[in-house]
Amino acid sequence: MHQNGQRIGEMLAETVQALARAAEPRAQAPVQGNGEAAGGQVRAVAAPDGRLRELHLNPRVMRMASEDLAREILVAVNAALDDLRAGLPELEAAELTDPRALAGTMERVHADVMRRLDEFADGVELVVRRVEER
Repeated sequence: MHQNGQRIGEMLAETVQALARAAEPRAQAPVQGNGEAAGGQVRAVAAPDGRLRELHLNPRVMRMASEDLAREILVAVNAALDDLRAGLPELEAAELTDPRALAGTMERVHADVMRRLDEFADGVELVVRRVEER
């Protein structure tokens, strides 16, 4: 294969490998969202999967009317979810780009480019041989 074609192939292969590495799960500190309401008497913790991990109710809030308590719980849970989203700025980008799918596409592009470069190099070599034979 021609030297320039080899370099392009190497660059594409490196890109595919980098994308594959980006798709691997990373070890990181657990992320959570925290929220509170009713002066800190209602506290909620949201997990990265969007589910409620913890709900703490100070015994004093049990004296509240059920409608008021429900409203305070909603405030704390929504604050925890907002805090979680703020701590995961890459969440939106991850939803838009699936690194595994992108790596698969790049692998197919890499294979196609390498095949075409080989065909092109073979054609050039054939032309050079014919010119030399004259």
